[in-house]
Order: sequence, then structure tokens, then C-alpha cells
Amino acid sequence: MTATSSSSPVLYLPDGIAFDAGPDRFSVSPVKVPPTKWIALVPDGPEPVVDPSAPLSRILSTMQEPHDGTVELFGRHVYRLDYGTRQRLRARIGFVHGYGGLLSSRSIEENISLPVSVHGHLKVDEEADLVRATVRSFGLEKVASLRPHEVDGGTRWHVCLARSLVLRPEWLVMEGIGTWEMDRGRSTAWKALMERRHTSTMAAVICLPRQNPGFETWFEKNGGGVIRYERIYKPSDRRY
Repeated sequence: MTATSSSSPVLYLPDGIAFDAGPDRFSVSPVKVPPTKWIALVPDGPEPVVDPSAPLSRILSTMQEPHDGTVELFGRHVYRLDYGTRQRLRARIGFVHGYGGLLSSRSIEENISLPVSVHGHLKVDEEADLVRATVRSFGLEKVASLRPHEVDGGTRWHVCLARSLVLRPEWLVMEGIGTWEMDRGRSTAWKALMERRHTSTMAAVICLPRQNPGFETWFEKNGGGVIRYERIYKPSDRRY
């Protein structure tokens, strides 16, 4: 697969997209996200009935088609790709679930190792070194052998973030803001994330469930951009 040039967008929504979250439908205007650019997508208006960050984040990470519109990643129309090609594309993408998405039958360390096992193409000792280094960088050594149900929600989010970054993806998609409300970006996990913001070519999108002025201000001060998207209709607009 041809690498994205420095001038080509990582994400391109040429005609925008429409998507559903429960009874609501939302519309995102055309967007281009070049390498190194970080954006937050925020629903405009009153708080939605159903959290729109989950379906939106899945659409932008190749896992769920939009109701309407085109999603291009690395110059490819992802929802026209066959399964095998899309699976290979995912090696270049990191996805952070809200607080879930971890396998209950695997330890914390084993969960972090999953992308390495599937996409890493490394020798066994190289895989082990990479996973151990990631565990250390996120301060997870003391819980590495535990299962997800044995740690709190904040730790599970840290694990999801560590897993998403273990292969140094070119495109990161985050569902929500994890522990930011508790630590305002000062935790080990957020520091590791913001270090990537300043030292790598990774582009990223954070899908917010609702407006969050405190986070939006903090995010913009750290070099990110905030883009609002619209709710097209709500339940009272429907005609049956």
C-alpha cells in the first residue's frame, strides 16, 4: 500500500457524512485532516438523546458505514474496500473505546499485545519488548497481570489508549475523552498521548459525546482544532 504523502489528508470527508445515534441523525460537514493534525468533533446544540461519539468514532475507524457520505482514509474510500484490504488498513489505525473494548479472558498486558500479534509482523522477542515498553510508558506494570474486571474504569481506559498506540498508528480515533475530567490531562496516559501530539506525525480525532467547554479550551491550547457538527433531526421532528 502506498504511504500517504505529507500533503495528502489522512482523513477526508469530501461531501461530509450523515449518521444515526439512536433516534437522532447527525451531519458532519466536509473535513480534511492532514498528517499531524488533531481535531475534536463536538455535537452542536442541546445534549443528544443518545451519545453520538460511539457511532461516529466507529465510522471514522472503518468499522461502521455512515448513513450517507464518503469516508476516505489514506486516499482510499474505505467502505468500498474488500474485507482483507480494510483489515490491512487497520494496521495503520488506533482506536480507543470509551471504557470497554477489552477482552475479559486476557490480562491487561495480553490486551495491549493484541494489535502487535495481529498486525505487528515482529519476532516473538521483539513483540514482547514492545509490549513491555508500552506497559511501562503508561505506568501499568502493577496491573499488567490482572484482568480488565479487576481494575477500575480509569485504568481500563488507560489500557485501551496504550493498546491503540502500541504500533504507533498514523491515524488515532478516540471515543470520548476518558479520564480527562478527573486529571485535566495530567495523568501518565494523557501525558503519553500529548507527547505523541508533539513528537509524531500521527493525526487524530476525538469524538465528544457532548459539548465540553473546559476540554475544548484545553485541547485548542495544546494545538488541536474543534469542529462542531449538527443534529439534523430529533425524535419530535419525525412523522409517523
